[in-house]
Amino acid sequence: MSDVAAHDAPRRQRNPRGQGHRLRDEILAGATTILEHSGDEHAVTLRAVARRIGITAPSITTHFPDPAAIIDAVVAEQLGGLAERLRSAAHSTADPVDALQAAWAAYLDFGRANPAHYRVIFERRFLTVWDDQQRPMTETAPLFDATTEMMIGLLQTCIDTATSTSADAFADSVAIWYYTHGLVALPATITSFAWPDAHTHLATGITNLAHLTPPARTRTPKRRPPNPARR
Repeated sequence: MSDVAAHDAPRRQRNPRGQGHRLRDEILAGATTILEHSGDEHAVTLRAVARRIGITAPSITTHFPDPAAIIDAVVAEQLGGLAERLRSAAHSTADPVDALQAAWAAYLDFGRANPAHYRVIFERRFLTVWDDQQRPMTETAPLFDATTEMMIGLLQTCIDTATSTSADAFADSVAIWYYTHGLVALPATITSFAWPDAHTHLATGITNLAHLTPPARTRTPKRRPPNPARR
């Protein structure tokens, strides 16, 4: 028996009238647990989710017509949590460079602290479900686009304030994304290697990939030595 199946819930009590949203939340929580435990989107079936939270499979179709719609909502929920962290970090400072660095540091922290959630968002292998059926990810896609635009916008602000010499905010933001994903994924995959401090490498990588300009140095006026003749 699989770990997921071994944790089937007892029969669930019906929600009071007007609280159907609670069932939707429970469906997403159950599906998220299945994804995290199995690492396989094909394990998210209506029956598996129903068993997980103690309801009948037809009860799920009130909220989600099929497993693909459930996974779309699960990914959107996890991505929404990440996006809020990125936004909060970026808004924690008025300095454009600090905002850029803080947002990507928050991305790194999220991935390292929440490896299962990170995998649900970025390391999923079920995109063929949408490709084969030519279906849009109606919940995830708009949120993904908005989050990507926000991160690109942080670099664009650096360009606009002459703190970056980047000629392409999109391409260089994608390069930073490649780099930061590696800092998240590689240490989680190859645990026997003595990886150096990720945050130090992230700051250096962003400085280089974003073409950040060196901070202006405040020059302290040199004091003239006293003139002995005037003593």
